[in-house]
Amino acid sequence: MSEHLITRIRIFSLLCIFFIPGQLKGQVSFGLNVGINQSWMQFQDPAGHSAESSKPLTRLNADFLMHVPLVEGLYLVPGLRYITKGTNLQTGGDGEYTRRLEVHYLEIPVNLTYKVPVSFGRLTIGAGPYTAYGLNGNNHMQVYNAGKIVSTTDYSVGFSSNVNKGIYPGTRLNRWDVGAQVAAGIEFNNLLTLGVQYSRGIRNLDLSGNSTIRTNSVGVTLGLMLSREDY
Repeated sequence: MSEHLITRIRIFSLLCIFFIPGQLKGQVSFGLNVGINQSWMQFQDPAGHSAESSKPLTRLNADFLMHVPLVEGLYLVPGLRYITKGTNLQTGGDGEYTRRLEVHYLEIPVNLTYKVPVSFGRLTIGAGPYTAYGLNGNNHMQVYNAGKIVSTTDYSVGFSSNVNKGIYPGTRLNRWDVGAQVAAGIEFNNLLTLGVQYSRGIRNLDLSGNSTIRTNSVGVTLGLMLSREDY
């Protein structure tokens, strides 16, 4: 994907979170979500081959969402999310190592959401882009010998011009991630919400070009609508 399109997605996300609420203050509803997500990163070498096996990383996340009615049943739902994404990598065998890479993001999702009234509330389904800013992160490495841990090392994740030790030689992580997501859920009449979501990064996070790194995340959330525009 071109950098021009990625930049446009980022600008669109920022405009939605800052501009729209001020224009439609009387119509906007707000909600808070907390949830648990499993994320994994795809690592590929320049030839496109997956270099290592990975297992999901499980962490908590929190959302602040705005629900902006457009036409009957259709809403623009921008938000602000704190989320941790990463992966558990393993090369296996004696003298080899495992790694737990995690990056903490401040993410702005912008979904176009359709809501269907039902007897107990509303069913929702939506999709849209997101842009995420990397706050900080950690790379936890453990070296094994004869099935036992012989050393443990923690490295702080660096961004842009900082080479990241323990990931790939010369790897430089991009602080900005851009991707797409889909979500579905239930808004109950008592203002509680339940949802599921999946997101996939479309930007290569390795600025060095030595590898291709992209994020994936799936999660469930439990939330509360602070207000409803139809009340």
